[in-house]
Amino acid sequence: MPKRAEKCAVCGCVEKRVTGPEAPGFRATAGDVAFEQPPYHIYECTQCGLLYRDVILSADEFSQYYAAAKYEGWETAGYYPTETAVLSVLRALPPRSRILDFGCSSGRLLAGLLPEYDCHGFEINDEAAAVAAMKGLRMFSLAEIEAGEAGKFAAIVLVDVFEHLSDPVETLRTLTRLLAPDGVLLLVTGNGDAPACRRDPAQFWYFRIIEHVCMLTRRSAEFIAAESGLKLASWQTLSHYKLTLRERLVQRTQDFAYWQFRGRTLLARTVLPFIPLLRRARLAAVAPAYTCSPDHVLAIFRSSLGECGDERAPTRINE
Repeated sequence: MPKRAEKCAVCGCVEKRVTGPEAPGFRATAGDVAFEQPPYHIYECTQCGLLYRDVILSADEFSQYYAAAKYEGWETAGYYPTETAVLSVLRALPPRSRILDFGCSSGRLLAGLLPEYDCHGFEINDEAAAVAAMKGLRMFSLAEIEAGEAGKFAAIVLVDVFEHLSDPVETLRTLTRLLAPDGVLLLVTGNGDAPACRRDPAQFWYFRIIEHVCMLTRRSAEFIAAESGLKLASWQTLSHYKLTLRERLVQRTQDFAYWQFRGRTLLARTVLPFIPLLRRARLAAVAPAYTCSPDHVLAIFRSSLGECGDERAPTRINE
């Protein structure tokens, strides 16, 4: 059965505000199994600013979901713009620097850096982990990472992982212990401060994905940095998807029409009902997917044990 989130997953605070009306539930399928997301609200933690869904799947349901899901569903040919931004940072590292991709899926992000860099990975999906190993990544188990047996890294990467975590601060504390004194942690996830999200977070496309339980904000990133012994060195907003001009125009037009009808504006009452392609928005239960805005963020954290005030690349770490 789904469970109710009683407190913030980042700071543990129970004080929160409801960000808008209840959003309708939806169904997600993994393999041949259907999982039901009940109607939900999105809370904003009053202490750290994290956005999170008030009702989520239980731990057992999430385990079943991830076990049944095919890793190919999270992958694409080439790189997402967010991944390109991460690679530009990693390629500035000295050759043979040690890099860990936590939640590496099939290893597609780091595979292109081999053999110039010493690339490692962790992945909960056994099938994806096997593919990553075949590509040349040295794979670690969670037990090895938690015990510190993976060694030290010049860079640790989490791309589209944070939003899945039930205890993100503890995970980041564990990874921080694996950073070299001047190492960097690169975190790519949804941007909870994005204007398109702030209109009504519960209807934002990111929260219409069943496994996305929370969204990072700049304020929650600062809190995490302080709690994890890190410093937030950079906050870069960008779009997750690379869309054509036509796709962007279609999304913006559909988005405009939906919010006009929802707001019962004069335009929605007088003009839009007579435009066939736009009047459909009047019947929509939730906002259409709007992925053409800066809906993601690349947050770069530096180890507070190193020289965090500059933007130089971390030194080479070899073991």
